[in-house]
Amino acid sequence: MPGVTGAHLAISSGFALLSFERDEPPLGYIETLAGELFLESSRDLARLSAAYDNLKTLARSPAESIKFVKELSEHGT
Repeated sequence: MPGVTGAHLAISSGFALLSFERDEPPLGYIETLAGELFLESSRDLARLSAAYDNLKTLARSPAESIKFVKELSEHGT
């Protein structure tokens, strides 16, 4: 994420959207200071999906990310 992005929908914790084969329902996973949460409701999954979509719009492109990582490695940061 570019440093100039500021606050975003997932700033407080990491999360994952998990999908499975064989008609198993999707699952949301959130890491918190109190432990991990597993979310199954369509409302909760929609919120995580919206947060993920928001992050994708704010994130660097793959090419920008590669350039950024190269610049960091060159400067020893």
